[in-house]
Amino acid sequence: MKKSLLLAGACFCSLLIQAQTIEEKDSLVILKNNQQALVFDLKKGLFDIKDGKDNVIIKNAFFQMGGIQSKEDYVDRKYSISETKDELGDGKTLSIRIGVKNYADIIWQATLYGENDYLVFNMGVINDTDNPYKVMAYYPLIANSMYHGIENDLNYKILEGAGGGARTLVLNEQQVTSFNNLFVKFGELKYPKIIVAGGITYNEFEKFVTVKKEKKNLRLHLFAEDPVGKLVDVNQEYIPNEKFYLCFNNTDPFTALEKYGQVLKTAQQIKLNMYDFPTECLWYASFYNNEKGRCKFNDSKGAVEEMENAIKSGITKYTRTAIRLVPDAYGKNNQQGWWDDAHWGMYGDKMSTEGPHYIAPYATTQSWGKAITEKGGIPITYFQSGRRSEDYAQQHPEHMLFNDSYRIINMPERFTHRVNVGNGYDAGYFNHWWADKMLWSYDFTDKDFISHMQNVYKNLKEAGIKGVMYDYPEVTAYAFEGGFEDKYKTTAWAYRNMFRLAYDGLGKDCYLDERNLLRGSDITLGLVASQRVWADTDGITPEMVTRCGLRWYKNRVVVNYDMDSKDPSDALPLQHQDGNRSLLTMCYVTSGRFLLGRSFNQLSEAQLQDMSRVFPYHTSAQSARPLDAFKEGVLYPQVYDFEVTPSWHQLTFYNYNLDMGAPHKNKIEVSLSASLNEGGMALDPQSSYYIYDFWNDKLVGVYKGTDILQQTLREGEARMMSVRKVENHPQYLSTNRHIMQGYLDMKECAWKQEKKTLEGISKVVGADPYKIVIATNGMKYKGCSSSHGKASIKQINNSGEFIELILSNKTNQDIAWKVFFE
Repeated sequence: MKKSLLLAGACFCSLLIQAQTIEEKDSLVILKNNQQALVFDLKKGLFDIKDGKDNVIIKNAFFQMGGIQSKEDYVDRKYSISETKDELGDGKTLSIRIGVKNYADIIWQATLYGENDYLVFNMGVINDTDNPYKVMAYYPLIANSMYHGIENDLNYKILEGAGGGARTLVLNEQQVTSFNNLFVKFGELKYPKIIVAGGITYNEFEKFVTVKKEKKNLRLHLFAEDPVGKLVDVNQEYIPNEKFYLCFNNTDPFTALEKYGQVLKTAQQIKLNMYDFPTECLWYASFYNNEKGRCKFNDSKGAVEEMENAIKSGITKYTRTAIRLVPDAYGKNNQQGWWDDAHWGMYGDKMSTEGPHYIAPYATTQSWGKAITEKGGIPITYFQSGRRSEDYAQQHPEHMLFNDSYRIINMPERFTHRVNVGNGYDAGYFNHWWADKMLWSYDFTDKDFISHMQNVYKNLKEAGIKGVMYDYPEVTAYAFEGGFEDKYKTTAWAYRNMFRLAYDGLGKDCYLDERNLLRGSDITLGLVASQRVWADTDGITPEMVTRCGLRWYKNRVVVNYDMDSKDPSDALPLQHQDGNRSLLTMCYVTSGRFLLGRSFNQLSEAQLQDMSRVFPYHTSAQSARPLDAFKEGVLYPQVYDFEVTPSWHQLTFYNYNLDMGAPHKNKIEVSLSASLNEGGMALDPQSSYYIYDFWNDKLVGVYKGTDILQQTLREGEARMMSVRKVENHPQYLSTNRHIMQGYLDMKECAWKQEKKTLEGISKVVGADPYKIVIATNGMKYKGCSSSHGKASIKQINNSGEFIELILSNKTNQDIAWKVFFE
């Protein structure tokens, strides 16, 4: 049974979709704006993509679903044009429908939004046959001829776009397939060719990109796949929201990828919850307490006590604090699946607790959650995702995949080839080291199990629990064999629904943390607040920093990356404060969440003081750029730049060298005015800049925009510096409150020319003298004033060229201040 083709405009003509003009020419249909053009040949089923100057970028591309390609001779091709209005704005969509006898019709869509310089692709299916159709994989773009005839060996670089614990490096490899998205650049250093491609909406399918470099040619494939697939019934249409992005109109790597990140954020409608606070992990902290001969305390009572420790430490003067209870257990019967007060009160893990995780006087979620909330804390708990509890599986076979409590997992190659092997893990990790057999678990499409989970989250929400960490999700909840009660759901949908239930149940302001070490998929974006990037650790490594740092365009934009816990007492080098400061700095610069792995009552005054300088984390959707990431020979970037304004940058030098016998490795440099393509800061070469070092509390110097800033760092040191354009009046250069040197604590600051005053409003912490470094720029200071507390001025050098305004107050207060000049 074949239905008639319903798409309008079936005549073969050339349609120029721009300013509503139409041009007839052979069999071509053209989607175009001033930035690019897509030319589809209805006779051949092939399309070209050109730039705004009519240069062919991609030639003879096609699309594919299942075994059907758009270029086949035996397919019917028709088109329609429609107005589009969605999250990305107003645009025009070209739809191509290809029909094959006794096969579902395939829909392909390409959209241009106004004068935006990127293309968006989508695909779907209309099942006009007598049999159900299953969508397993589809390719909206198969481009085997891209930049054909152009030399691509020069400066060729690929940046992988995987998330979670998957590898993320800048590569020069012949062929790479990446989860989610991919970046490619090549050609002249100053003016390279740059391609960014990847998924921008995620609901039922994971996205992938493959690039292959050939002599004077690139191959680029965009595709989606699912191990179970999407079932489409007879006479049903399936046009999902599973969009892809392609942009070749890029000037440099950083703006190119940041543009993609913003489109991803907008298309997926992500409203990211930010971790501006530290989270204490009781699982880690309990081990250290035990080492000191103290009682283990990864239990409900210990959670409340740790919140009290945070208050006593003084850290809560500077920031909010979260406490994460980790109720794990590794026996056959455990808390998982039940996720209720009774079972949390039954089991402990025998490593971080003396008994069960819920104990008196906080034997319910309500009691410990409320107690932490009342003390100003944020209570967070922990699930082991789809991990089985045998008694739950036995009592509720109808909640299990395949409705079978003992269904053995069969690990096919079609699944394991999409697994990232790294971090000391391999495919054997899927053997569930806590169990005798690999058995399937809960069905997150089953209506009764969903109802059960809604009650679980109702209990947590009523108790004030604000977040959940999901451990082992890729090995316990990614049901690649199916077995779903709802036969229309994909594996990706079911996995995402585990987080959707929590997001809906706890509220949109919750903090969901996904520990996905083996699969780099972004399928949970828009639901999770953070993704874990590393296996269990309380340390930091250059590769860990790099994994987050190379995802700067997503970090704090669509997700917060989490490096797992950090212990200041183990930070290298141990013999110097640089170890702790480097750990704190690079977590702030490259990640979006800080997890503390040692109790607040075990941190020294110096450690707490340093920790207070990095909190709160900023909540703006921006992270520092790894400026040297694409320079030849760089494996782990060492130069990170956060642009506050064009005239104010926060610059970080990261020296991961710990070899005291190799001092030559301690030199790091950056060109102030070189372009972003050259690894420079792209500052104005006609201006001069003050550079002030935060941790070392000193002026590095005044530099011309044409200068190269070179620093010799100590082993293991991370140096945060404020780079500010020299003004023709007094200006502030830095504060001592936070490593961002005024970005978070200086609410206002302005020079009042008429009154000859520098005025501002600062967020001052009680009993912590607040210092503002000021360059007088040729003027003489007369005095100062403040709205609260005390204000005084200290001259930094004999000439009075640099002064320090000191504000003191007994309590936390926004203080208005003035410095008078003549």
